[in-house]
Amino acid sequence: MKLKLFLLIFLCFPPFTIKADSPLTSTPFHDAYTDVDIVLKAEQLGVMNSEFAEYLHNESNPVEVKAALINALGWDFNGKLNSEIYCNEIHKRAIDRSDISGLNTNELFVIGYLKAMDNYLDPKTSLSFLKQARKKNDESYTVAIIEALVKAQIAMEKDFCKVWKYGNKVFSNKDLDKDMRSAGIKIIYDYIAIYKNDCK
Repeated sequence: MKLKLFLLIFLCFPPFTIKADSPLTSTPFHDAYTDVDIVLKAEQLGVMNSEFAEYLHNESNPVEVKAALINALGWDFNGKLNSEIYCNEIHKRAIDRSDISGLNTNELFVIGYLKAMDNYLDPKTSLSFLKQARKKNDESYTVAIIEALVKAQIAMEKDFCKVWKYGNKVFSNKDLDKDMRSAGIKIIYDYIAIYKNDCK
């Protein structure tokens, strides 16, 4: 009897099972970058170390690879401490919203995305960093799509349609510098597009 009831619920409400995940945890675009050694290492270890921190801090390294590295470090339901480790390694102290005005574009992006992945269930703090990163670098597709993923994550609480709208605003922006591999973009698009039908 219980099995029949479960099957009935599953068949009647399949969208719910699809949407039980989230934009930050269901877009492993780093899969498109596993040919890059440091991204592969991050995927294997899942924890920030001095090598990763130095790579992320170096402004000459590509922003798309930095994003892939952070994405590869992953997430955990109970949270992670990668942003804290990074800040202690690079800045020798914790970094919070009161420090935003003194950070450059790279640090805003790196710390913001690390914080989002560390605490994906409540990424509002990270959005403050990423909004400023976007203002300072409004031509980067990578910066724009990461900000959109965080906005979409927050929108999941109330409005599935906004998940699609935030993503599509970036997907359809032809003025952005496509500094992300097409395979990575597709991974993000394929997930966000699930929510297109929620817009009536």
